[in-house]
Amino acid sequence: MSTSEPALLMTMSDIAALARVQRPVVSVWRTRSARTDTPFPAPVSRRRGQELFDAHQVGQWLTDTRRGNNPDASTDAAAHAAPAESAGSAQSSLSAVTALLALRSQLGTPLSTLSDADLLDAADEHDPDDTLFYREIDALGPARAALIGYVDALVEAAYGEGPAFEGLLADRFRLDLRDHSETALSSPALEVLALSASALAATQHGDALFVDAAGSAGDILLALAQADADHSDLTVLTPNDDGEAGRLLRRRLLVHGITRVGLEVAESGAFAVTGSAVHIAQLPPAGRAAMAPAEMLSAIDQIVLQMTNDQLGVVIAPSAVLNDAGLSRESEELRSALLRSGRVRAVVRLPVGLLTHKPQQAQALWLLGAAHVQVPLADRWTMVADLTATPLTAAVIDDLVSDLVASLGDRGTVRAHAFRFARFVLTRILLARRDWLVAGARPVASAPATQGAALAVRVDELLALLAPAPRPNPETDAAPGLSHLAHFSAHAPDPADHSAGGHMPGTPAVQTVEQLLAARHLRYIPGNRLAASDVTEGLAEGAGGSRRRGEGIRLIGPAEVLGVISLGQRRIDRLRFAADYPSGRVTEPGDVVFTTVPHPAAIVDREGTSVVLFPARILRISADDPNGLLSEVLAADITALPPGQRRWQRWPLRQVHHTQSRALTDALASLRLEQGRAHERLAHLDELAALLITGVTAGSVTVSLTAGPQISHAFAPSEGTN
Repeated sequence: MSTSEPALLMTMSDIAALARVQRPVVSVWRTRSARTDTPFPAPVSRRRGQELFDAHQVGQWLTDTRRGNNPDASTDAAAHAAPAESAGSAQSSLSAVTALLALRSQLGTPLSTLSDADLLDAADEHDPDDTLFYREIDALGPARAALIGYVDALVEAAYGEGPAFEGLLADRFRLDLRDHSETALSSPALEVLALSASALAATQHGDALFVDAAGSAGDILLALAQADADHSDLTVLTPNDDGEAGRLLRRRLLVHGITRVGLEVAESGAFAVTGSAVHIAQLPPAGRAAMAPAEMLSAIDQIVLQMTNDQLGVVIAPSAVLNDAGLSRESEELRSALLRSGRVRAVVRLPVGLLTHKPQQAQALWLLGAAHVQVPLADRWTMVADLTATPLTAAVIDDLVSDLVASLGDRGTVRAHAFRFARFVLTRILLARRDWLVAGARPVASAPATQGAALAVRVDELLALLAPAPRPNPETDAAPGLSHLAHFSAHAPDPADHSAGGHMPGTPAVQTVEQLLAARHLRYIPGNRLAASDVTEGLAEGAGGSRRRGEGIRLIGPAEVLGVISLGQRRIDRLRFAADYPSGRVTEPGDVVFTTVPHPAAIVDREGTSVVLFPARILRISADDPNGLLSEVLAADITALPPGQRRWQRWPLRQVHHTQSRALTDALASLRLEQGRAHERLAHLDELAALLITGVTAGSVTVSLTAGPQISHAFAPSEGTN
């Protein structure tokens, strides 16, 4: 790179970030301003095929033309630029700049006020053992002068060394820092871990002591510090390794003023911590994205081995390692040994999207605590929670953290706590499973707002409200309404009475679609791909489910499932379907037709013999072995899922206890009948209102209210009479 290049350079994407606009907007500015008095600054260099612009010129142009949404563009330009002299790799550039930022945070003055010799002396004075930044600054050589100016400008633009440091790490994707970007967690994930660690520390005596033995929890530790405005008493133990990741973490803690204590970690991963502590681990650590499951479980095992009864821990790792089925024999044995130790107090499967670089990779969380040594091995338990279909909102995170803290209690505490997500499972049942560890957790997305006795009371209240009003002469007056539902009642089952429909602790009440398909309780049937010219418009179903016959076979696609088009409105000729689609498939009565776009939804095809249009598909419950599945429950669970949950194989489905299956089926059938009657009555009322308006305004109908609602009909006068 020539010496004539400016000190700070920007790409087009950097300019868009500085101006707070979308990337294409910058291209439009550049094109439209080319023949004006204020043309867009010309590129000054090119690197790896990208045009580079002088950051000062760009910032000044944005300020002069008032383009973009950042009135301080000229001042903030340095925060979005990179020094021209950083000809090395992105990693070496990051190391050099963060080293200078760390030194500046200790000096409290701009680096440009020091000569080169004084700068090196200051680095040696504040890092005499070369554990932080001395070697990085010394290795810069002649490039120090240019980087010093950049660092000072960066701090001024970001309003401090800490924000400047975090701004650089936030650019890990733009700077192609793959080692750092592959393990970056999203904000909700960091909030879950930081609040969990803080809540665990609050249960201990004395000052909080957090241990990051793997040196992988830098983002989590910073989130923990930011959650506590006054983190002067926050003490962190990190490894004394001399690798770049460890040095970067130490510089980061130093810049943010977090007290750090060295931790000696052997090559085997063994270490020792005494006293109260909260262990935090994110696996795999930065730079080791290809870490094998057995290695991750071994790292957790090292934490568990040295834990005392007054130490707690929270671990996040891929769900494929901590929860899912399919591990190798070696990894399965390691995970079973950890569960058998009794220190894994809770297992939580988190929703996808928490790993920024791999949004489809699900993560899981383990809560570590003291084992209940006084409880027999056969009676020990683990709390499990499945948040696969639950977005991590603030309320969800608060309730999850509350569940996790309560999971540390004894049997009495666990039974007394009103868990929202976690469920009680005997550890021996977890060890016997060849499935997800959280397979027995209830799907939260479709959980009712009220539980237990409160739900039963509300059901009875609704039945009373919907009951028919008493008639003066019940022998002659028909009694429409819910008269045939009078024999239904609701009550909260006794948890100990398993014959009443409750599930025994540890017995799966929920399974995923893929689990039910594998066990042959469900069958998946793809939708049909039809030519648009073969689809005809028929007559829709009438009010109350009555069907006005149209020609051909009824079609059900995403539009019908979502209620955009009425059932029966679209059809296909029977002969054409048989001739042109010999492999075509039709539904059977009770099939569940579902779609994933634009969001999960499902309906029950009670009549059958319908042609399902792709991308809609069919889930068919086994008649021989339904395993507690009901079509209505399955459709309700799918429809209750939040938008974005398109991986239908992982959808959780509730199952009904065999003693309640028939009763629930009959009750739902009765309710559907009443809903049909209500819709039909509503249609008649609408028609009556329209006729009254037409008749009264035309003079053909008169209405009298003298003795209650009565309608008298009068013929229209003959033509030519008054």
